[in-house]
Amino acid sequence: MPKQMRSKASKNLRHNPLAHDILEEEANRGIRRVPRNKLRRADDNEEDDSAVVPSNVAKKVIGMVQAQKADEEEDQFGDIPDDVERHSAGEADMEENVEEIDVEVDEDGYIVAPNASDEDERAMSLFLPGKSAPQASGPTLADIILQKIQEAEARKEAGAGEGAASEAGLSPKVVQVYGDIGNWLKFYKSGSIPKAFKVIPNLTNWEEVLALTSPLTWSPAAMYQASTIFVSNLNPRMAQRFFNLVLLPAVRQDIAEHKKLNFHYYRALRKSLFKPAAFFKGILLPMAAENCTLREAVIMGSVLAKASVPVMHVAASVVRLCTMTPWYGTTAIILAALLNKKYALPLKVIECLVAHFCSFAGEDKVLPLVWHRALLIFVQRYKFELSADQKRRLKELLRVHYHESVGPEIRRELAAKQEDTSAPADMDIG
Repeated sequence: MPKQMRSKASKNLRHNPLAHDILEEEANRGIRRVPRNKLRRADDNEEDDSAVVPSNVAKKVIGMVQAQKADEEEDQFGDIPDDVERHSAGEADMEENVEEIDVEVDEDGYIVAPNASDEDERAMSLFLPGKSAPQASGPTLADIILQKIQEAEARKEAGAGEGAASEAGLSPKVVQVYGDIGNWLKFYKSGSIPKAFKVIPNLTNWEEVLALTSPLTWSPAAMYQASTIFVSNLNPRMAQRFFNLVLLPAVRQDIAEHKKLNFHYYRALRKSLFKPAAFFKGILLPMAAENCTLREAVIMGSVLAKASVPVMHVAASVVRLCTMTPWYGTTAIILAALLNKKYALPLKVIECLVAHFCSFAGEDKVLPLVWHRALLIFVQRYKFELSADQKRRLKELLRVHYHESVGPEIRRELAAKQEDTSAPADMDIG
């Protein structure tokens, strides 16, 4: 009988090797093998039981929350009359952006700007028209409303019909609502704005409705809130009308009364720069053309210096200021603020600037220091863009109008030569 063959396969070891046990023990050191028994205290059960609010209490709390929310949403002037036409059915709500403005403010809430002294005012008044001289000024908001009322009365007398007459006017409810809003805006300091006021930019007859609130009597804080709403909801052409008819008269009136500008008006001017075309056409250029005072020009220069403006709008405004007649001394301050932004202006604009300064060669009276300063800033910023003929014309101008302090600096800038950095420097290789 053959012998039974045994398998040579090694039997399983009764225990792991010692080295394996040592490494496993080191790896599991500090780890609890038997989990702890989580003991639940009686206090937890009491807290869980107390977390459940009875149904009657929950109903009362929900009712109070809903009532409070309804009171907050329901504005004092929230009723919008039905007979007011709109561009769109939706209401354009705008969130106020918190912006940081790098400007000092005094205790009374007015900006601390380089104020002009009385002597400077008297010197600048020599280059401004007198009180007897006619001053070109644009129509105010009241003039436009009066014109529309006269047109409506003319259509009514001509027999246009009762329907057309009713459409041209405003209902007593509209007059009352927005009249109350105007009285409320006189004392506004902070908080939410009535919903009926926020929808004014969406109305087809927004100028007539806005006139009911008496914009020139608003508080400075209300003017800033209104500027924020209208800048965000109006197109550039309509925003220009708001700036020219509402914001600009309010700013000039505040400067004339207090000899400085309120911080909220300053913020409104900064906010209006979000519509640069409307800002230049509705505020800057009309102010420069309407006998701008020295304080107004200094404040406007501060607004321009601290804001970023598109280059093409600056170039167009510079050309318009250069060709503006009659010339006031304060125009040079605004022009210097625009040139000091160091934008790359087109050659056509530079030629227009050279022609503007050279046009004063025929003036016999002594020009103010602000004119020499504007010429110095222009030469400093764009001396390498000037051609040889333009430099020659400016040097001839200095023979006629020469300032003891500024004239040498202008000549030094005109004589400066641009360094040629394209050619490599000679190197001595030893």
